[in-house]
Amino acid sequence: MDVFVPQRFGLHLCEYLLIIEPIDQVQKHLQGFKQYFLKNHRYPNAIVSKSHMTLMRFIQYDSYEKHIIKELQLLASTVAPFDVELQGFGSFGHTLFVDVKSTAPILGLVSKRRRELRPLVNGIKGHPPYFVTKPHITIARKLTPPQNEAIWPIWRRTKYNGVFRAKNMTLLKRMMGTHTYAVVAKFNFLDMSPRFSQGKLFA
Repeated sequence: MDVFVPQRFGLHLCEYLLIIEPIDQVQKHLQGFKQYFLKNHRYPNAIVSKSHMTLMRFIQYDSYEKHIIKELQLLASTVAPFDVELQGFGSFGHTLFVDVKSTAPILGLVSKRRRELRPLVNGIKGHPPYFVTKPHITIARKLTPPQNEAIWPIWRRTKYNGVFRAKNMTLLKRMMGTHTYAVVAKFNFLDMSPRFSQGKLFA
């Protein structure tokens, strides 16, 4: 996932990602796992860009962007920073990932304003929005069955524990047909009451 300075788009169809990024030593550990994967397995499947956990993914016209940002600001203002505990590795068969032990705060965050967000992110027929149900941080993806059979017995025995403090979430986008994401906005978790935060945001 490459990130660059945001550009001013017109009314275009875009893919959006809402993510939480690990910080400090945990981010370094995760990047180290990706580099190890590339060096030792020699499969071009590792995601060598900055590690992140996807909360939501959707396709929408960027004319909806201001409304989406407003809803995400309101959501983030009511969320308290929380610890994310990582423990061990997991596999979906085609994806190798670091597993998230403390799933409740993450799943709760996504579900808080799903009803308000869904009309804004569910506008493209055949492309329903993705809301996280199994929090994880990808190390490598698009593995073939033989690749997975070769690496999973090694990684399933590998132990790892890490904790980082989630203080914000970031919205990214890329125009359909392109490969580079732009940072749209970062939303700090402010732990304010809903009534107070709404007054601050929409006064």
